[in-house]
Amino acid sequence: MLTIDYATLDDHSAITELHVRNWQVVYCNDLSEQYLTHDIHQDRFQTWYSRLTQPMSKRHILVAKQNGQMCGFICIELDAHPELGTLVDNLHVNPEIKGQGIGKQLLAAAKEIMTKHAQSDSLYLEVLASNLPAIGFYQRMGGTEYCAQTWQAPDGTVVDEYIYHWPRREHITF
Repeated sequence: MLTIDYATLDDHSAITELHVRNWQVVYCNDLSEQYLTHDIHQDRFQTWYSRLTQPMSKRHILVAKQNGQMCGFICIELDAHPELGTLVDNLHVNPEIKGQGIGKQLLAAAKEIMTKHAQSDSLYLEVLASNLPAIGFYQRMGGTEYCAQTWQAPDGTVVDEYIYHWPRREHITF
């Protein structure tokens, strides 16, 4: 049975491990080998420790668990952009169980939080241009490409990315 709830400090290690593993697989051609084999662990550890111990009122971190084991998470920042609205800052699902609707359920839970607590009516995220499976997923969820830009990754690498956008709640089909 899948449950979705707010993340706690107890989820820190599992969130960090999933984030690291996904980036190592998905971004292997985008980020430096040094970062992906060494530096990423401390970087993501510090990022998630900070986010979980120093919460912000507009940041919400949810974890999905199957039979008590974390299998995905989402981090959103309400009203992060005056035009684009709420930011999906992170969405990760265990790659061994992708395709079971976990990402869609995490997005639906985020939409519910946004509907209750955000002033804006729209949602957006940034996705690397090379991450074609994620782009396909966001398109199936009703997102549209808003613009192309570059992202400076934590290792200093500059990579191409897109902003995907759901301009109004009725466009959010999850």
